[in-house]
Amino acid sequence: FLQTIIGFGFPVLAMIFLPVLFPFNTAVALCQVIAMASTTFLTIKYFRYIKWKILTPMLAVSLIAGILVTLSSVKLPQASLQIILGGALIVISIFTVRYSERITIRPSIASGMSLGLIAGTGNGFFGIGGPPVAIYLLGAQLEKRAYLATIQCYFLISNISTIIIRTGYGALTVAEIPLIVLGWIGIATGTILGLKVFNHVPHALLKKLIYGFVGISGLVIILQQLI
Repeated sequence: FLQTIIGFGFPVLAMIFLPVLFPFNTAVALCQVIAMASTTFLTIKYFRYIKWKILTPMLAVSLIAGILVTLSSVKLPQASLQIILGGALIVISIFTVRYSERITIRPSIASGMSLGLIAGTGNGFFGIGGPPVAIYLLGAQLEKRAYLATIQCYFLISNISTIIIRTGYGALTVAEIPLIVLGWIGIATGTILGLKVFNHVPHALLKKLIYGFVGISGLVIILQQLI
């Protein structure tokens, strides 16, 4: 539902819980594979609205960063990765609450590549690249269908490479297939419900929901780390 309404959200929400239940690499891989059910559907549904000129610089750098970071992170201790995850979302939370409304990031090759580096690093470490991508695309002042299509296309392409790498390192096995199917059922239900609401959400409200969710997510992770 969140993934459809604000363009991202499932990985942030899922990575609060999945690392508690699974090894970190398996948690990230499960998160990304399950999310693909939604990102694939939404990319196809709104394909004609994708803004390739805005997306390409960010995506190119993000793919390179994501692959390199994934290769370097698969052998890191789980405790270290959880600390990195918590710290990253703390930074995102502070930026979102205090500065995001004051700073306008204009879409350009330079800004796209810079935020693509941040998003790719986050995606490679723990499957979360949505907040910097959302902030960048909001700065482009896209119509909401163009925003949704472009950000979902980003997730679909960037996640494929990291899923392949993590699976090659044994993050996913046949034993996870039933869990993936259940996840797809859940995310499909949320996507259908989200689409019914998305068409009625004004762009200004959508922007506030996006910034608000990033901040709340960061707060939840902070509390989780403290507890």
